[in-house]
Amino acid sequence: RLPSCLLALPGITDTTMELYQAAAAAVVIAIVYLLMAVFKGKKKMDRATQAMLESRTACTGEVEAQIASLSNTLNTVPVLEEEATCAEQIRQIVQQSHLKYDALVSDPVALLRATRHVDTEHGALYTRYTVQYNLYAGTVVALGSDEQRAKLFATQTAGTLGCFAFTECGAGVMSGAGVETEAVYDPQRDCFTIHSATPTARKTWISQGGYAEYAVILANLIMPGKDGGEPEKKGPHIFWSRIATREDVSSLERPVPEKGVTVDMLPTKTSLPGLDNAYISFDHFEVPRAALLSRFSGVDDNGAYVTNFPAGAKRMLDVLLSRLLTGRICLSEFTTGYAQMLLRRQWEYAGTRELWRGRKPEGPKMNTMPLIEGGMTDLVRGLHVVQTFIAQTREVVGQAIKGDVFPNELVEATCICKFVGTSLGVDAVSMLRKMMGSHALFAKSGLGAPAFVCNATCSAEGDNTIMELKILSDMIRGRTAKFPSGLVARSMGRAAGRRVLAIYTARFAKAIVLGKGAMKDGQLLKDIAWARAHLLIMDAFWSSKTGATGHGTEGGVSERAKADFIASYERLFIKFPTPICF
Repeated sequence: RLPSCLLALPGITDTTMELYQAAAAAVVIAIVYLLMAVFKGKKKMDRATQAMLESRTACTGEVEAQIASLSNTLNTVPVLEEEATCAEQIRQIVQQSHLKYDALVSDPVALLRATRHVDTEHGALYTRYTVQYNLYAGTVVALGSDEQRAKLFATQTAGTLGCFAFTECGAGVMSGAGVETEAVYDPQRDCFTIHSATPTARKTWISQGGYAEYAVILANLIMPGKDGGEPEKKGPHIFWSRIATREDVSSLERPVPEKGVTVDMLPTKTSLPGLDNAYISFDHFEVPRAALLSRFSGVDDNGAYVTNFPAGAKRMLDVLLSRLLTGRICLSEFTTGYAQMLLRRQWEYAGTRELWRGRKPEGPKMNTMPLIEGGMTDLVRGLHVVQTFIAQTREVVGQAIKGDVFPNELVEATCICKFVGTSLGVDAVSMLRKMMGSHALFAKSGLGAPAFVCNATCSAEGDNTIMELKILSDMIRGRTAKFPSGLVARSMGRAAGRRVLAIYTARFAKAIVLGKGAMKDGQLLKDIAWARAHLLIMDAFWSSKTGATGHGTEGGVSERAKADFIASYERLFIKFPTPICF
Protein backbone atom coordinates (compact mmCIF):
# COMPACT_ATOMS: atom_id res chain seq x y z
CA ARG A 1 0.00 0.00 0.00
CA LEU A 2 1.13 3.56 -0.77
CA PRO A 3 1.80 6.04 2.04
CA SER A 4 -1.23 8.17 2.91
CA CYS A 5 0.76 11.38 2.32
CA LEU A 6 1.23 10.44 -1.35
CA LEU A 7 -2.34 9.40 -1.80
CA ALA A 8 -3.37 12.81 -0.45
CA LEU A 9 -1.82 14.53 -3.49
CA PRO A 10 -4.38 15.56 -6.08
CA GLY A 11 -4.74 13.12 -9.00
CA ILE A 12 -2.58 10.40 -7.40
CA THR A 13 -4.15 6.93 -7.25
CA ASP A 14 -2.85 3.48 -6.43
CA THR A 15 -2.62 2.60 -10.13
CA THR A 16 -0.78 5.78 -11.12
CA MET A 17 1.71 5.44 -8.32
CA GLU A 18 2.41 1.80 -9.22
CA LEU A 19 3.24 2.89 -12.75
CA TYR A 20 5.64 5.50 -11.35
CA GLN A 21 7.25 2.87 -9.18
CA ALA A 22 7.67 0.47 -12.11
CA ALA A 23 9.29 3.19 -14.19
CA ALA A 24 11.62 4.12 -11.34
CA ALA A 25 12.59 0.48 -10.86
CA ALA A 26 13.40 0.16 -14.57
CA VAL A 27 15.64 3.23 -14.39
CA VAL A 28 17.45 1.85 -11.34
CA ILE A 29 18.01 -1.52 -13.05
CA ALA A 30 19.39 0.19 -16.15
CA ILE A 31 21.78 2.26 -14.03
CA VAL A 32 22.95 -0.86 -12.17
CA TYR A 33 23.66 -2.72 -15.44
CA LEU A 34 25.48 0.31 -16.81
CA LEU A 35 27.67 0.54 -13.71
CA MET A 36 28.35 -3.20 -13.87
CA ALA A 37 29.46 -2.87 -17.48
CA VAL A 38 31.71 0.07 -16.65
CA PHE A 39 33.40 -1.54 -13.66
CA LYS A 40 33.55 -5.00 -15.16
CA GLY A 41 35.29 -3.62 -18.25
CA LYS A 42 35.83 -5.32 -21.55
CA LYS A 43 35.94 -9.11 -21.42
CA LYS A 44 39.40 -10.35 -22.24
CA MET A 45 39.68 -12.55 -25.29
CA ASP A 46 40.63 -16.13 -24.42
CA ARG A 47 44.03 -17.46 -25.47
CA ALA A 48 42.72 -19.95 -28.02
CA THR A 49 40.67 -17.34 -29.90
CA GLN A 50 43.61 -14.94 -29.92
CA ALA A 51 45.89 -17.64 -31.30
CA MET A 52 43.48 -18.60 -34.08
CA LEU A 53 43.13 -14.98 -35.18
CA GLU A 54 46.87 -14.41 -35.31
CA SER A 55 48.63 -17.52 -36.58
CA ARG A 56 48.34 -20.97 -38.09
CA THR A 57 49.68 -23.84 -36.03
CA ALA A 58 52.85 -25.38 -37.39
CA CYS A 59 53.15 -29.11 -38.03
CA THR A 60 54.44 -30.88 -34.93
CA GLY A 61 55.12 -34.49 -34.02
CA GLU A 62 56.48 -37.35 -36.08
CA VAL A 63 53.50 -37.79 -38.40
CA GLU A 64 53.03 -34.04 -38.81
CA ALA A 65 56.68 -33.57 -39.74
CA GLN A 66 56.27 -36.05 -42.60
CA ILE A 67 53.57 -33.92 -44.20
CA ALA A 68 55.04 -30.51 -43.33
CA SER A 69 57.09 -30.27 -46.52
CA LEU A 70 54.05 -31.06 -48.66
CA SER A 71 51.76 -28.51 -47.00
CA ASN A 72 54.49 -25.86 -46.92
CA THR A 73 55.16 -26.37 -50.62
CA LEU A 74 51.47 -26.05 -51.49
CA ASN A 75 51.22 -22.91 -49.37
CA THR A 76 54.24 -21.15 -50.83
CA VAL A 77 54.37 -21.89 -54.56
CA PRO A 78 53.35 -18.92 -56.73
CA VAL A 79 49.81 -18.71 -58.05
CA LEU A 80 49.89 -19.46 -61.78
CA GLU A 81 46.84 -18.97 -63.95
CA GLU A 82 47.93 -20.94 -67.02
CA GLU A 83 46.71 -24.53 -67.12
CA ALA A 84 49.98 -25.88 -68.53
CA THR A 85 52.26 -24.23 -65.96
CA CYS A 86 49.91 -25.12 -63.09
CA ALA A 87 49.90 -28.74 -64.26
CA GLU A 88 53.69 -28.64 -64.26
CA GLN A 89 53.62 -27.39 -60.65
CA ILE A 90 51.72 -30.42 -59.38
CA ARG A 91 53.85 -32.71 -61.56
CA GLN A 92 56.99 -31.43 -59.82
CA ILE A 93 55.37 -31.76 -56.38
CA VAL A 94 54.53 -35.39 -57.14
CA GLN A 95 58.08 -36.03 -58.36
CA GLN A 96 59.59 -34.53 -55.23
CA SER A 97 57.74 -37.17 -53.17
CA HIS A 98 56.84 -34.88 -50.29
CA LEU A 99 54.19 -37.49 -49.57
CA LYS A 100 54.90 -40.89 -51.09
CA TYR A 101 52.04 -42.86 -52.56
CA ASP A 102 52.88 -45.87 -50.38
CA ALA A 103 52.10 -43.74 -47.31
CA LEU A 104 48.46 -44.00 -48.38
CA VAL A 105 48.75 -47.70 -47.51
CA SER A 106 50.75 -47.54 -44.29
CA ASP A 107 49.06 -44.42 -42.90
CA PRO A 108 45.89 -43.62 -44.88
CA VAL A 109 44.97 -40.71 -42.61
CA ALA A 110 48.27 -38.90 -43.36
CA LEU A 111 46.79 -37.34 -46.50
CA LEU A 112 43.77 -36.15 -44.54
CA ARG A 113 45.91 -34.66 -41.80
CA ALA A 114 47.94 -32.76 -44.37
CA THR A 115 44.86 -30.96 -45.62
CA ARG A 116 44.30 -29.00 -42.39
CA HIS A 117 47.68 -27.31 -42.89
CA VAL A 118 46.95 -26.28 -46.47
CA ASP A 119 45.45 -22.81 -46.82
CA THR A 120 46.93 -21.69 -50.12
CA GLU A 121 45.19 -19.10 -52.29
CA HIS A 122 46.19 -21.25 -55.25
CA GLY A 123 42.83 -23.00 -55.49
CA ALA A 124 43.67 -24.56 -58.85
CA LEU A 125 46.80 -26.20 -57.45
CA TYR A 126 44.97 -27.38 -54.33
CA THR A 127 42.30 -28.99 -56.50
CA ARG A 128 45.02 -30.76 -58.49
CA TYR A 129 46.56 -31.94 -55.21
CA THR A 130 43.30 -33.49 -54.00
CA VAL A 131 42.63 -35.05 -57.41
CA GLN A 132 46.15 -36.46 -57.72
CA TYR A 133 46.62 -37.80 -54.20
CA ASN A 134 43.11 -38.54 -53.00
CA LEU A 135 40.81 -39.23 -55.94
CA TYR A 136 43.34 -40.70 -58.36
CA ALA A 137 46.15 -42.33 -56.37
CA GLY A 138 43.92 -42.88 -53.34
CA THR A 139 41.41 -44.84 -55.40
CA VAL A 140 44.08 -47.11 -56.89
CA VAL A 141 45.49 -47.73 -53.41
CA ALA A 142 42.06 -48.37 -51.90
CA LEU A 143 40.63 -50.61 -54.62
CA GLY A 144 43.70 -51.96 -56.42
CA SER A 145 45.56 -55.23 -55.90
CA ASP A 146 49.12 -55.28 -54.55
CA GLU A 147 50.40 -55.50 -58.14
CA GLN A 148 48.32 -52.52 -59.21
CA ARG A 149 49.52 -50.53 -56.22
CA ALA A 150 53.15 -51.31 -57.08
CA LYS A 151 52.56 -50.10 -60.63
CA LEU A 152 51.15 -46.83 -59.27
CA PHE A 153 54.09 -46.32 -56.90
CA ALA A 154 56.49 -46.67 -59.83
CA THR A 155 54.88 -43.71 -61.64
CA GLN A 156 55.60 -41.19 -58.90
CA THR A 157 59.22 -40.46 -59.85
CA ALA A 158 58.06 -39.42 -63.32
CA GLY A 159 55.36 -37.15 -61.91
CA THR A 160 52.71 -38.91 -63.99
CA LEU A 161 49.38 -37.10 -63.62
CA GLY A 162 45.99 -38.78 -63.28
CA CYS A 163 42.33 -37.87 -63.06
CA PHE A 164 39.09 -39.23 -61.63
CA ALA A 165 36.66 -39.94 -64.50
CA PHE A 166 33.59 -40.39 -62.33
CA THR A 167 30.92 -37.72 -62.93
CA GLU A 168 28.76 -38.02 -66.05
CA CYS A 169 26.64 -35.43 -67.83
CA GLY A 170 23.45 -37.40 -67.24
CA ALA A 171 24.05 -38.13 -63.56
CA GLY A 172 25.57 -34.81 -62.50
CA VAL A 173 25.58 -34.53 -58.72
CA MET A 174 24.10 -38.02 -58.47
CA SER A 175 27.50 -39.43 -59.45
CA GLY A 176 27.73 -43.13 -58.72
CA ALA A 177 23.99 -43.58 -58.44
CA GLY A 178 23.60 -43.16 -62.19
CA VAL A 179 26.27 -44.55 -64.54
CA GLU A 180 25.82 -44.99 -68.29
CA THR A 181 29.41 -45.70 -69.33
CA GLU A 182 29.80 -49.43 -70.02
CA ALA A 183 32.75 -51.80 -69.76
CA VAL A 184 32.03 -55.08 -71.58
CA TYR A 185 34.31 -58.04 -70.96
CA ASP A 186 35.42 -60.08 -73.95
CA PRO A 187 36.67 -63.51 -72.76
CA GLN A 188 38.10 -64.38 -76.18
CA ARG A 189 40.44 -61.39 -76.20
CA ASP A 190 40.70 -61.11 -72.40
CA CYS A 191 39.99 -57.39 -72.37
CA PHE A 192 37.31 -54.81 -71.60
CA THR A 193 35.77 -52.41 -74.06
CA ILE A 194 34.84 -49.13 -72.38
CA HIS A 195 32.18 -47.19 -74.24
CA SER A 196 30.12 -44.04 -73.67
CA ALA A 197 26.88 -45.75 -74.58
CA THR A 198 24.77 -42.57 -74.69
CA PRO A 199 25.46 -38.84 -75.23
CA THR A 200 24.88 -38.24 -71.51
CA ALA A 201 27.44 -40.89 -70.58
CA ARG A 202 30.23 -38.43 -71.37
CA LYS A 203 32.34 -37.68 -68.30
CA THR A 204 32.15 -34.04 -67.24
CA TRP A 205 33.93 -31.62 -64.92
CA ILE A 206 36.92 -33.94 -64.81
CA SER A 207 39.55 -31.87 -63.02
CA GLN A 208 43.05 -32.28 -64.47
CA GLY A 209 41.48 -34.28 -67.29
CA GLY A 210 43.24 -32.28 -69.98
CA TYR A 211 46.76 -33.03 -68.70
CA ALA A 212 46.18 -36.47 -67.19
CA GLU A 213 47.95 -39.46 -68.68
CA TYR A 214 46.04 -41.98 -66.60
CA ALA A 215 42.49 -42.10 -65.29
CA VAL A 216 40.41 -44.11 -62.90
CA ILE A 217 37.19 -44.66 -64.84
CA LEU A 218 33.77 -45.44 -63.44
CA ALA A 219 31.80 -47.80 -65.69
CA ASN A 220 29.13 -50.48 -65.47
CA LEU A 221 30.78 -53.88 -65.71
CA ILE A 222 29.00 -56.24 -68.12
CA MET A 223 29.98 -59.91 -68.20
CA PRO A 224 28.97 -62.49 -70.85
CA GLY A 225 25.84 -64.42 -70.05
CA LYS A 226 26.08 -68.02 -68.98
CA ASP A 227 25.62 -70.56 -71.76
CA GLY A 228 25.14 -67.78 -74.30
CA GLY A 229 22.35 -66.12 -72.33
CA GLU A 230 21.73 -62.44 -71.65
CA PRO A 231 24.80 -60.41 -70.57
CA GLU A 232 25.08 -60.01 -66.80
CA LYS A 233 25.31 -56.48 -65.42
CA LYS A 234 27.53 -56.33 -62.33
CA GLY A 235 27.04 -52.65 -61.60
CA PRO A 236 29.56 -49.78 -61.33
CA HIS A 237 33.25 -50.70 -61.09
CA ILE A 238 36.50 -48.76 -61.37
CA PHE A 239 39.02 -49.26 -64.16
CA TRP A 240 42.54 -47.81 -64.19
CA SER A 241 44.14 -47.15 -67.55
CA ARG A 242 46.36 -44.84 -69.56
CA ILE A 243 44.17 -42.42 -71.52
CA ALA A 244 46.83 -40.15 -73.05
CA THR A 245 50.58 -40.01 -73.71
CA ARG A 246 53.05 -37.14 -73.47
CA GLU A 247 54.92 -37.29 -76.77
CA ASP A 248 57.57 -34.86 -75.50
CA VAL A 249 58.14 -34.97 -71.73
CA SER A 250 59.96 -31.64 -71.86
CA SER A 251 56.94 -29.94 -73.42
CA LEU A 252 54.07 -28.32 -71.53
CA GLU A 253 51.61 -29.32 -74.24
CA ARG A 254 48.67 -31.53 -73.37
CA PRO A 255 49.24 -35.26 -73.79
CA VAL A 256 47.75 -36.91 -76.87
CA PRO A 257 44.64 -39.04 -76.12
CA GLU A 258 44.78 -42.77 -76.80
CA LYS A 259 42.71 -44.36 -79.55
CA GLY A 260 39.08 -44.48 -78.46
CA VAL A 261 39.43 -41.56 -76.00
CA THR A 262 38.21 -38.03 -76.69
CA VAL A 263 39.12 -35.16 -74.36
CA ASP A 264 37.45 -31.75 -74.73
CA MET A 265 37.72 -28.72 -72.49
CA LEU A 266 34.78 -27.20 -70.61
CA PRO A 267 33.85 -23.57 -71.35
CA THR A 268 35.90 -20.80 -69.73
CA LYS A 269 35.30 -20.59 -65.97
CA THR A 270 34.91 -17.45 -63.85
CA SER A 271 37.54 -18.65 -61.37
CA LEU A 272 40.41 -21.15 -61.00
CA PRO A 273 41.78 -20.50 -64.51
CA GLY A 274 44.85 -22.62 -63.80
CA LEU A 275 42.75 -25.79 -63.55
CA ASP A 276 41.76 -27.72 -66.65
CA ASN A 277 38.28 -29.25 -66.43
CA ALA A 278 37.48 -31.69 -69.19
CA TYR A 279 34.81 -33.72 -70.91
CA ILE A 280 36.02 -37.28 -71.53
CA SER A 281 34.18 -39.77 -73.72
CA PHE A 282 35.05 -43.29 -74.85
CA ASP A 283 34.42 -44.90 -78.22
CA HIS A 284 35.01 -48.65 -77.80
CA PHE A 285 38.19 -47.98 -75.83
CA GLU A 286 39.96 -51.29 -75.17
CA VAL A 287 41.80 -51.94 -71.90
CA PRO A 288 43.36 -55.17 -70.59
CA ARG A 289 41.70 -57.32 -67.94
CA ALA A 290 44.28 -56.05 -65.43
CA ALA A 291 42.78 -52.54 -65.77
CA LEU A 292 39.89 -53.52 -63.47
CA LEU A 293 40.88 -52.56 -59.93
CA SER A 294 40.62 -55.95 -58.28
CA ARG A 295 41.13 -55.80 -54.53
CA PHE A 296 37.45 -56.49 -53.89
CA SER A 297 36.16 -57.79 -57.22
CA GLY A 298 37.61 -58.87 -60.52
CA VAL A 299 37.75 -61.39 -63.34
CA ASP A 300 39.93 -64.45 -62.73
CA ASP A 301 42.10 -66.35 -65.20
CA ASN A 302 39.12 -68.51 -66.16
CA GLY A 303 37.05 -65.46 -67.13
CA ALA A 304 34.75 -65.71 -64.10
CA TYR A 305 33.60 -62.73 -62.07
CA VAL A 306 34.75 -63.04 -58.44
CA THR A 307 34.19 -60.86 -55.37
CA ASN A 308 35.78 -60.32 -51.97
CA PHE A 309 33.68 -57.53 -50.49
CA PRO A 310 34.50 -56.16 -47.03
CA ALA A 311 32.02 -56.63 -44.18
CA GLY A 312 28.80 -54.68 -44.65
CA ALA A 313 29.15 -54.32 -48.44
CA LYS A 314 26.75 -56.29 -50.62
CA ARG A 315 27.75 -54.83 -53.99
CA MET A 316 30.68 -53.00 -55.51
CA LEU A 317 28.79 -49.69 -55.46
CA ASP A 318 28.76 -49.83 -51.63
CA VAL A 319 32.55 -50.12 -51.67
CA LEU A 320 32.92 -47.29 -54.21
CA LEU A 321 30.75 -44.87 -52.27
CA SER A 322 32.58 -45.60 -49.02
CA ARG A 323 35.81 -44.52 -50.73
CA LEU A 324 34.38 -41.03 -51.25
CA LEU A 325 34.54 -40.44 -47.50
CA THR A 326 38.13 -39.22 -47.70
CA GLY A 327 37.23 -36.63 -50.32
CA ARG A 328 34.52 -35.19 -48.09
CA ILE A 329 37.04 -34.75 -45.30
CA CYS A 330 39.64 -33.15 -47.59
CA LEU A 331 37.16 -30.68 -49.05
CA SER A 332 35.52 -29.67 -45.79
CA GLU A 333 38.77 -29.30 -43.85
CA PHE A 334 40.40 -27.30 -46.63
CA THR A 335 37.40 -24.98 -47.00
CA THR A 336 37.13 -24.15 -43.30
CA GLY A 337 40.91 -23.75 -43.11
CA TYR A 338 40.87 -21.49 -46.17
CA ALA A 339 38.16 -19.33 -44.60
CA GLN A 340 40.19 -19.17 -41.40
CA MET A 341 43.27 -18.07 -43.40
CA LEU A 342 41.27 -15.22 -44.94
CA LEU A 343 39.98 -14.31 -41.50
CA ARG A 344 43.53 -14.09 -40.12
CA ARG A 345 44.50 -11.85 -43.02
CA GLN A 346 41.58 -9.46 -42.39
CA TRP A 347 42.33 -9.43 -38.66
CA GLU A 348 45.95 -8.51 -39.33
CA TYR A 349 44.89 -5.67 -41.61
CA ALA A 350 42.27 -4.44 -39.13
CA GLY A 351 44.98 -4.31 -36.45
CA THR A 352 46.99 -1.84 -38.51
CA ARG A 353 44.15 0.18 -40.06
CA GLU A 354 43.94 3.47 -38.15
CA LEU A 355 40.54 5.15 -38.00
CA TRP A 356 39.71 8.85 -37.58
CA ARG A 357 42.05 10.32 -34.97
CA GLY A 358 40.54 13.77 -34.63
CA ARG A 359 42.88 15.84 -32.44
CA LYS A 360 44.41 12.81 -30.78
CA PRO A 361 47.97 11.72 -31.69
CA GLU A 362 46.69 8.33 -32.80
CA GLY A 363 43.31 7.01 -33.77
CA PRO A 364 41.77 3.68 -32.74
CA LYS A 365 42.47 0.59 -34.81
CA MET A 366 39.78 -1.04 -36.88
CA ASN A 367 39.92 -4.29 -34.92
CA THR A 368 38.90 -2.47 -31.72
CA MET A 369 35.51 -1.58 -33.18
CA PRO A 370 32.84 -3.73 -31.48
CA LEU A 371 31.22 -5.04 -34.66
CA ILE A 372 34.56 -5.93 -36.26
CA GLU A 373 36.05 -7.52 -33.15
CA GLY A 374 32.84 -9.27 -32.18
CA GLY A 375 32.11 -10.46 -35.71
CA MET A 376 35.58 -11.88 -36.31
CA THR A 377 35.68 -13.45 -32.86
CA ASP A 378 32.37 -15.18 -33.47
CA LEU A 379 33.51 -16.28 -36.92
CA VAL A 380 36.79 -17.85 -35.87
CA ARG A 381 35.14 -19.58 -32.91
CA GLY A 382 32.22 -20.86 -34.96
CA LEU A 383 34.53 -22.25 -37.62
CA HIS A 384 36.60 -23.94 -34.94
CA VAL A 385 33.56 -25.74 -33.55
CA VAL A 386 32.96 -27.20 -37.02
CA GLN A 387 36.66 -28.02 -37.44
CA THR A 388 36.57 -30.01 -34.21
CA PHE A 389 33.82 -32.23 -35.61
CA ILE A 390 35.67 -32.65 -38.91
CA ALA A 391 38.94 -33.51 -37.10
CA GLN A 392 37.24 -36.19 -34.99
CA THR A 393 35.53 -37.65 -38.07
CA ARG A 394 38.82 -37.64 -39.97
CA GLU A 395 40.52 -39.89 -37.41
CA VAL A 396 37.59 -42.32 -37.41
CA VAL A 397 37.70 -42.46 -41.22
CA GLY A 398 41.37 -43.38 -41.03
CA GLN A 399 40.61 -46.29 -38.73
CA ALA A 400 37.72 -47.37 -40.96
CA ILE A 401 39.99 -47.47 -44.01
CA LYS A 402 42.47 -49.69 -42.19
CA GLY A 403 39.73 -52.09 -41.12
CA ASP A 404 37.58 -51.84 -44.26
CA VAL A 405 34.54 -51.23 -42.06
CA PHE A 406 32.40 -48.16 -42.74
CA PRO A 407 29.44 -47.92 -40.32
CA ASN A 408 26.42 -45.88 -41.35
CA GLU A 409 27.04 -43.38 -38.56
CA LEU A 410 30.44 -42.62 -40.06
CA VAL A 411 28.98 -42.15 -43.53
CA GLU A 412 26.49 -39.71 -42.00
CA ALA A 413 29.27 -37.83 -40.22
CA THR A 414 31.24 -37.38 -43.45
CA CYS A 415 28.12 -36.09 -45.21
CA ILE A 416 27.71 -33.52 -42.44
CA CYS A 417 31.38 -32.54 -42.68
CA LYS A 418 30.88 -31.94 -46.39
CA PHE A 419 27.72 -29.86 -46.45
CA VAL A 420 28.36 -27.93 -43.23
CA GLY A 421 32.10 -27.34 -43.65
CA THR A 422 31.97 -26.19 -47.27
CA SER A 423 28.72 -24.19 -46.89
CA LEU A 424 29.95 -22.28 -43.86
CA GLY A 425 33.25 -21.65 -45.63
CA VAL A 426 31.35 -19.84 -48.38
CA ASP A 427 29.28 -17.94 -45.83
CA ALA A 428 32.43 -16.93 -43.92
CA VAL A 429 33.87 -15.37 -47.09
CA SER A 430 30.62 -13.48 -47.63
CA MET A 431 30.66 -12.19 -44.04
CA LEU A 432 34.25 -11.00 -44.34
CA ARG A 433 33.46 -9.14 -47.55
CA LYS A 434 30.68 -7.29 -45.77
CA MET A 435 32.79 -6.49 -42.71
CA MET A 436 35.83 -5.27 -44.66
CA GLY A 437 33.93 -2.90 -46.94
CA SER A 438 35.97 -1.41 -49.77
CA HIS A 439 39.13 -3.19 -48.57
CA ALA A 440 37.56 -6.43 -49.87
CA LEU A 441 37.90 -5.03 -53.40
CA PHE A 442 41.69 -5.09 -53.18
CA ALA A 443 43.46 -8.19 -54.45
CA LYS A 444 45.63 -8.32 -51.33
CA SER A 445 42.54 -9.01 -49.21
CA GLY A 446 42.17 -12.41 -50.89
CA LEU A 447 38.40 -11.94 -50.94
CA GLY A 448 38.08 -11.72 -54.72
CA ALA A 449 37.89 -14.41 -57.41
CA PRO A 450 40.35 -16.84 -55.73
CA ALA A 451 37.94 -17.21 -52.81
CA PHE A 452 35.45 -18.79 -55.20
CA VAL A 453 37.27 -22.06 -54.54
CA CYS A 454 34.98 -22.37 -51.50
CA ASN A 455 31.96 -22.40 -53.81
CA ALA A 456 33.63 -25.06 -55.93
CA THR A 457 34.07 -27.37 -52.95
CA CYS A 458 30.33 -27.19 -52.24
CA SER A 459 29.54 -28.96 -55.50
CA ALA A 460 32.57 -31.25 -55.76
CA GLU A 461 32.27 -34.98 -54.99
CA GLY A 462 28.54 -34.85 -54.35
CA ASP A 463 26.58 -31.60 -54.21
CA ASN A 464 25.77 -30.42 -50.69
CA THR A 465 22.03 -30.81 -51.24
CA ILE A 466 22.61 -34.47 -52.07
CA MET A 467 24.61 -34.85 -48.85
CA GLU A 468 21.69 -33.40 -46.87
CA LEU A 469 19.24 -35.76 -48.52
CA LYS A 470 21.59 -38.69 -47.91
CA ILE A 471 21.41 -38.38 -44.13
CA LEU A 472 17.63 -38.06 -44.31
CA SER A 473 17.43 -41.14 -46.52
CA ASP A 474 19.54 -43.17 -44.10
CA MET A 475 17.24 -42.24 -41.20
CA ILE A 476 14.13 -43.15 -43.16
CA ARG A 477 15.61 -46.51 -44.14
CA GLY A 478 16.65 -47.28 -40.59
CA ARG A 479 20.39 -47.14 -41.23
CA THR A 480 20.82 -44.48 -38.55
CA ALA A 481 18.70 -43.77 -35.47
CA LYS A 482 16.23 -40.91 -35.79
CA PHE A 483 16.67 -39.93 -32.14
CA PRO A 484 19.94 -41.42 -30.79
CA SER A 485 19.36 -41.77 -27.05
CA GLY A 486 22.85 -40.68 -26.00
CA LEU A 487 22.82 -37.63 -28.26
CA VAL A 488 19.36 -36.60 -27.06
CA ALA A 489 20.30 -36.98 -23.39
CA ARG A 490 23.51 -34.96 -23.74
CA SER A 491 21.78 -32.26 -25.80
CA MET A 492 19.13 -31.87 -23.12
CA GLY A 493 21.87 -30.93 -20.68
CA ARG A 494 22.90 -27.84 -22.67
CA ALA A 495 20.77 -24.76 -23.39
CA ALA A 496 21.84 -24.53 -27.04
CA GLY A 497 21.29 -28.26 -27.42
CA ARG A 498 17.77 -28.00 -26.03
CA ARG A 499 16.88 -25.21 -28.43
CA VAL A 500 18.08 -27.11 -31.49
CA LEU A 501 16.58 -30.39 -30.26
CA ALA A 502 13.18 -28.72 -29.93
CA ILE A 503 13.37 -27.53 -33.54
CA TYR A 504 14.60 -30.91 -34.76
CA THR A 505 11.74 -32.69 -32.96
CA ALA A 506 9.10 -30.25 -34.23
CA ARG A 507 10.30 -30.45 -37.82
CA PHE A 508 10.52 -34.23 -37.67
CA ALA A 509 6.97 -34.44 -36.29
CA LYS A 510 5.73 -32.26 -39.14
CA ALA A 511 7.45 -34.55 -41.65
CA ILE A 512 5.72 -37.57 -40.10
CA VAL A 513 2.32 -35.86 -40.36
CA LEU A 514 2.92 -34.88 -43.99
CA GLY A 515 4.11 -38.37 -44.92
CA LYS A 516 5.20 -38.56 -48.56
CA GLY A 517 4.19 -34.92 -48.92
CA ALA A 518 7.23 -33.98 -46.86
CA MET A 519 9.42 -34.83 -49.85
CA LYS A 520 7.92 -31.83 -51.63
CA ASP A 521 8.87 -29.45 -48.80
CA GLY A 522 12.53 -28.74 -49.49
CA GLN A 523 12.83 -26.25 -46.64
CA LEU A 524 11.51 -28.77 -44.13
CA LEU A 525 13.99 -31.42 -45.25
CA LYS A 526 16.84 -28.92 -45.15
CA ASP A 527 15.90 -27.85 -41.61
CA ILE A 528 15.84 -31.46 -40.37
CA ALA A 529 19.25 -32.19 -41.91
CA TRP A 530 20.86 -29.06 -40.49
CA ALA A 531 19.27 -29.42 -37.06
CA ARG A 532 20.65 -32.95 -36.79
CA ALA A 533 24.03 -31.71 -37.99
CA HIS A 534 24.07 -28.93 -35.39
CA LEU A 535 23.28 -31.40 -32.61
CA LEU A 536 26.11 -33.75 -33.61
CA ILE A 537 28.62 -30.91 -34.14
CA MET A 538 27.93 -29.28 -30.77
CA ASP A 539 28.00 -32.65 -29.03
CA ALA A 540 31.41 -33.42 -30.54
CA PHE A 541 32.77 -30.07 -29.42
CA TRP A 542 31.52 -30.40 -25.85
CA SER A 543 32.98 -33.90 -25.61
CA SER A 544 36.39 -32.93 -27.04
CA LYS A 545 39.23 -32.35 -24.62
CA THR A 546 41.13 -29.80 -26.66
CA GLY A 547 39.05 -28.84 -29.68
CA ALA A 548 40.47 -29.20 -33.18
CA THR A 549 44.15 -28.87 -32.39
CA GLY A 550 46.17 -28.06 -35.45
CA HIS A 551 43.88 -25.18 -36.40
CA GLY A 552 45.68 -22.50 -34.45
CA THR A 553 44.85 -23.43 -30.86
CA GLU A 554 48.14 -24.98 -29.75
CA GLY A 555 47.00 -26.04 -26.26
CA GLY A 556 43.37 -26.35 -27.27
CA VAL A 557 40.19 -24.72 -25.99
CA SER A 558 39.64 -24.61 -22.23
CA GLU A 559 36.43 -25.93 -20.70
CA ARG A 560 35.55 -22.41 -19.55
CA ALA A 561 35.91 -21.03 -23.07
CA LYS A 562 33.83 -23.78 -24.70
CA ALA A 563 30.57 -22.06 -23.74
CA ASP A 564 31.73 -18.91 -25.54
CA PHE A 565 32.64 -20.94 -28.64
CA ILE A 566 29.24 -22.63 -28.72
CA ALA A 567 27.54 -19.26 -28.22
CA SER A 568 29.44 -17.89 -31.22
CA TYR A 569 28.54 -20.93 -33.30
CA GLU A 570 24.87 -20.58 -32.38
CA ARG A 571 24.84 -16.84 -33.02
CA LEU A 572 26.28 -17.11 -36.52
CA PHE A 573 25.32 -20.47 -37.92
CA ILE A 574 22.20 -21.84 -36.26
CA LYS A 575 19.38 -20.27 -38.23
CA PHE A 576 15.88 -21.60 -38.85
CA PRO A 577 14.45 -21.74 -41.40
CA THR A 578 17.91 -22.71 -42.66
CA PRO A 579 18.92 -20.14 -45.29
CA ILE A 580 20.57 -21.07 -48.56
CA CYS A 581 23.26 -18.52 -47.71
CA PHE A 582 23.78 -16.68 -44.41
